[in-house]
Formats: sequence, C-alpha cells, structure tokens
Amino acid sequence: MSTLYDPIDATLGPAGAAMPPWQRRVLMYLRGLAGLLLLKTVYSWTLICGVWDGESSRFEMLSLAAQAAVIWAAIMNPVAAVGLWLGAAWGVVLWLVTAMVQILINASSPEGVGRLLIVAAFETVLVAIYAWLTYKAGREAER
Repeated sequence: MSTLYDPIDATLGPAGAAMPPWQRRVLMYLRGLAGLLLLKTVYSWTLICGVWDGESSRFEMLSLAAQAAVIWAAIMNPVAAVGLWLGAAWGVVLWLVTAMVQILINASSPEGVGRLLIVAAFETVLVAIYAWLTYKAGREAER
C-alpha cells in the first residue's frame, strides 16, 4: 500500500498532498523564513551572552533601541519560527507582529545606527515577498 505520508508535511494532513503550486511556494518560503529566524535567534543570544567581545558588539554598549530590538528578536523569533515551519496561521501572525516591531524599533533608532536601518529594510523586503506570494496563492485559489 502506497501512502503520500511525508513526515515534514505531517502537520498539514491530507490537505498537504494536493497543494497547488503557489500555496506550496508560500509554505516553502515560510519554512525558509523559519530557518532564517532561528539563525537570527542564535545571533541575538550570542550578542546578549557576550560571545563577541569587541567594543562595537558589546550588548551593554548598544543604544537602548538596539538592546530592545535584540531582546525582542531573541525571545519572539524562535516562537514565530516554530509556527512558520508548521505553516500555522498563528506563526505567520506572530512573525508579522515581530517584524513590524523590529522595523519600527530599528527604523526609529535616534542614533542612526546603520546596521539597524539595514535590518529594518531587510525585514520590510521579507514582508513584501510574503505579501506577493500570498497574493499569487490567493489568485490561484480563486480559479
């Protein structure tokens, strides 16, 4: 007996077997994004724990806005990553809220730290790609 069971797609159940192409692309994008969020989490925790011992990377020396962004990322990104990997709606919502907060914190940094503006721009691009993919998947579902 042949089954379509794939352990990676087990959370999707039978709906995952007949997924249209654009919806599959959205799911793969969310899983890639989950991996990126886990990498950002590791970076955030290494910064908080002081693994990088340079003057410019000491957590205590960062501005309050930068500290807030790092702490927010260290706590919220792994939770959002789990939800994104599972393809759950709560994971997408949590990621969008987390991205919005990080964009606002990073873009409003009064010291004008260059890295924070780059992170804000990168987060904005990730959200825009997600919006485009979900638009295409929605158009595909209407047919």
